[in-house]
Amino acid sequence: MSTRSISTRVPEELAEHLAAEARRRSTTESDLIREILAARYLGAHPSATEPGLYDGQRMDGYAQLIFEIAKTRSVVLHSLDHTLGADLVDQIIEAAEQTAKEHVAQVLKSKETQS
Repeated sequence: MSTRSISTRVPEELAEHLAAEARRRSTTESDLIREILAARYLGAHPSATEPGLYDGQRMDGYAQLIFEIAKTRSVVLHSLDHTLGADLVDQIIEAAEQTAKEHVAQVLKSKETQS
């Protein structure tokens, strides 16, 4: 979808509300405004895109983090599959998993020695 830049001035009080809501959602003011406009004019449901909600239920910080990581991982892998090919991506994933396992083992070992 192509985009177009729109600049506008808003009263200070409204700007403060937007900034506070954007901070609460850990998003940018621009993303929040786009979401509000999409909800108003395109019928998009903000609750479906609001950080912290999944299937209408609020997630705690840890669950939100896991959700965002999984979503990001999915986007990256999908993109890599289309650009590099599935075989090469599988090799990259295997190497990354091995590195991650080694790192986790090292961190756990370090924690054990600290205890």
